[in-house]
Amino acid sequence: MKCKPSRTLLTGLGVSWGIFILTLLIGVGAGFEDGVFKLFEGFSKRTTYLFSSETSKEYKGTKKGEMVRFELSDIETIRRQVSEITLISPEITQIERVTSLTGNGNFDIRGVYPDYFDIKILEMEKGRLLNVLDMKNNRNNVIIGKNVASVLFRHDNAIGKSIRIKDATYKVVGVIKNTLLSNFEDRVIYVPFTSYVQNIMPAKEFSTLVYATNDDADTKSVNDCVRSVLSHRKHISPNDDKAFYFNSMEEQVESFDKLFATLNKFLWFMGISTLFSGVIGVGNIMYTSAKERTREIGIRKSVGAQATTIKTMFVCESVALTSLAGLVGFLLGWLCLKGIGLLISEDTVMMDKPHLNISIGLGSVLLLMIAGTVVGLRPALYASKLNPVDALKDEN
Repeated sequence: MKCKPSRTLLTGLGVSWGIFILTLLIGVGAGFEDGVFKLFEGFSKRTTYLFSSETSKEYKGTKKGEMVRFELSDIETIRRQVSEITLISPEITQIERVTSLTGNGNFDIRGVYPDYFDIKILEMEKGRLLNVLDMKNNRNNVIIGKNVASVLFRHDNAIGKSIRIKDATYKVVGVIKNTLLSNFEDRVIYVPFTSYVQNIMPAKEFSTLVYATNDDADTKSVNDCVRSVLSHRKHISPNDDKAFYFNSMEEQVESFDKLFATLNKFLWFMGISTLFSGVIGVGNIMYTSAKERTREIGIRKSVGAQATTIKTMFVCESVALTSLAGLVGFLLGWLCLKGIGLLISEDTVMMDKPHLNISIGLGSVLLLMIAGTVVGLRPALYASKLNPVDALKDEN
């Protein structure tokens, strides 16, 4: 190997490239997984969104294709009959023109219960969230997204300032902090539900509910129970699976867990396949080296070297080459991941900084050592079986 440094370097480069690709794939995959799961951090893990649609079956006077809408009485009935639900709120959204003394714009106006802010976790940059007293006392208070504050108040502090929605004047009591989740809240204004109904839209009916259950509840069983309660109240067939649509965070997380488990297996397969081609190259060069060093092996045997010693020599050379080349590839991959991480900010959607854990690093080293041992066995066995007399006659 010392006599052929260029060949050794190129062979090692194949192994380095394989471990570099494996490191890159696993690290970026981990960053993507973390980024996707960050989207769920803004919700209670027991959250379910319930959307009404239209019936698909005739039942007790209800026609097929009839639109289904929720009422406030439905919320109270669900509270009473489904004990596993601890938090529940309507969610009504309408785009309205909003004005202040220094700006104006069209924004999403969202009417909710105070429970909503225990279900959907919003961080406040300034001020506070809406609370029970805001709704109970029918206060005209609002919290606004960062973009709303920028458009309506430019660089001024929005807390305590007034805005006008339709014919009603509201006071800003909070500004939502910009986070990964709140990027979607940037142009939203939250209003207490009672004030929303009184001043913005008399919403006797609405199409979206959001609720959270206790930690011991089975999400699917709770959803089935809610479907049964609402179907009975609204004379909808219990077998009509089109009238209501349930979107549970827990089920989504489980689905993504399965998706990323499959994706990680695929990334490992791609990385190891690339690495395998480099390891085969090591095996070939070691076998070629053994043939070229036939005379050297003959001399070693003639002075007393045992077959076991010859085997060990070639296996150690193979392990050393794969391990050293792999270490170089791993370090380059790690540096590349650090560079990619510098380009990713905290607000990057669905992507977090790529990273590797210790187990992956140790696993890669172990994998290379095993591979080096395996590919070194063939040339080691060849060299150990050479007859010293025949080997000394070799002209290579």
